Amino acid sequence: MAVSLDSYLRSLSSSYYLKNDAMETQRINASVTNLLKNLKSDLGILINRNFIFGSYDRDTILPRKFDKKSDIDIMVVFNHTQYERTPETYRVWLKNFADKHYKDKYGSEVVKTFPTVSIRLNHISYDLVPAKEEKFWTSSILSIPGNNGWRITDPNDVKQSLINANTKYNGVVRPIIRLLKAWNAFVGYPYDSYLLEKEITAMNFYSDNVQTGFFFAVGQLSATFGDPQTKYDALRRLKYNIEETKKASESNDIIRAKHWLHRALPNI
Repeated sequence: MAVSLDSYLRSLSSSYYLKNDAMETQRINASVTNLLKNLKSDLGILINRNFIFGSYDRDTILPRKFDKKSDIDIMVVFNHTQYERTPETYRVWLKNFADKHYKDKYGSEVVKTFPTVSIRLNHISYDLVPAKEEKFWTSSILSIPGNNGWRITDPNDVKQSLINANTKYNGVVRPIIRLLKAWNAFVGYPYDSYLLEKEITAMNFYSDNVQTGFFFAVGQLSATFGDPQTKYDALRRLKYNIEETKKASESNDIIRAKHWLHRALPNI
């Protein structure tokens, strides 16, 4: 019995999923445990709390074989009062910490980017983001380094929206995100990964399965004035290949549909 294109896309999305029991996940978790232990040892008295956020926390991260830019985001919230240190001070502290424990060790490198300090190990990168927190009676505000001092951030803004959308649309949103993140990496990252996730999360997938939702999402993606020509070209190719996939699927030609599909998506 032939596998439907919807079932195939679900299977493909699952192959792009960094599963909890995967060896890669185990290495990541071991590295995170060691990193947080070292942070506590070196800077513990200066740190209020730390936590993982981003695609690893949202369960939308791809294995490195499909996305070489996959990384783990760790927010380091320092103890802070208004008269104290600048964002740059905290970044220097994190850079010194990373150099001490990771520079030129285990084949790794340390890079001070903005606003993070990135520890690039062989299997994945860890981006340390310094932050301060202002607490109020019933809430708090997190800020990270900005172009001029601090800027307010909500590291979990997309996470809750994604949980809500995935529940509302019967679990199709995360698979669609993984498919399109795999396309994005496959063609050289025309989209910022975070913004791509955010855009897909906001789409309406009412009554869709993975196949129809994926086709819909592809149709909704667009470039805007000021975007590089490479983004326009990548979207044009994506839309053409998926349109041909749709035509083959409507003709019940699953082999041809897969052929066109994998002109846009990496094979497993």
